[in-house]
Amino acid sequence: MKSFVLTALIAALPLAAAPAFAADEINVSNGISAAGAPLAAHGVDLVALVNNGNPVEGFANYSSTYDGASYYFASEDNQKAFEANPAAYLPQHGGFCSYGVSVGKKFDGDPDQYVLADGKLFLFLNAATRSAFLEDLTGTAATADDQWAKIKHVAVGEL
Repeated sequence: MKSFVLTALIAALPLAAAPAFAADEINVSNGISAAGAPLAAHGVDLVALVNNGNPVEGFANYSSTYDGASYYFASEDNQKAFEANPAAYLPQHGGFCSYGVSVGKKFDGDPDQYVLADGKLFLFLNAATRSAFLEDLTGTAATADDQWAKIKHVAVGEL
């Protein structure tokens, strides 16, 4: 009986610990990249996007894993720039649509629909959510930041 109780407790441990783990904190694709982590930013080179305003596809041979997600780059120089300062290139709100985050949702963030403002990269679901965000960039960005603090650790399906 003692071993049965111990076995039951060990089996239940992952269930009790599960809420402590991150849930959908970074917008990633299904599956894993060659680096073994899920692919973020749809494989777009974030350094090229931030530095040149050019959303170009990155390549698996220039990849970097940061905070459990894999990012692709178009060149080794861009990969090294990201690795030297990821915060300069990472999109706000985990790469989810910043307008969606402002209303408490985690919509996909498309690197083809972006805004660079105050040194920050914001991604959006589509042109309509980008336009809605731009109607009050400062106010909506602040609301998104406040909401992100509340929903960052909440799974997409629970919102």
